[in-house]
Amino acid sequence: MRKIFLACPYSHTDENVIHHRFLACNKVAAKIVESGNTVFSQVTMSHPINLALEKTEKSNVGKMWAPVDAVFLDAMEELIILDLEGWDKSAGIKREIEFYQGRHQRVSLWSDVAKEFD
Repeated sequence: MRKIFLACPYSHTDENVIHHRFLACNKVAAKIVESGNTVFSQVTMSHPINLALEKTEKSNVGKMWAPVDAVFLDAMEELIILDLEGWDKSAGIKREIEFYQGRHQRVSLWSDVAKEFD
């Protein structure tokens, strides 16, 4: 069983784009789970919580999640990036890539590996 950290671009000025990214991430996470693998889908977990935040300003949300993400980065064994528009500009995804590459663990784009989960 593969242990996958699923990364997806999240932040955007348009709330509709954020919601679309959330739904796309859920769809991929479901496909990974249905294939018999383990996935931590960061956007799937964090988006509903972000909507309920009362004390944290939007500009501080990424900083708030960093220590939580670190726990799951360490627990998973590979990174799959949902390569939606903007993924290559995401500072968070860049950090996640560096983390897994630094541990010599697999880093893939979803568009390259989706067929492995059919």
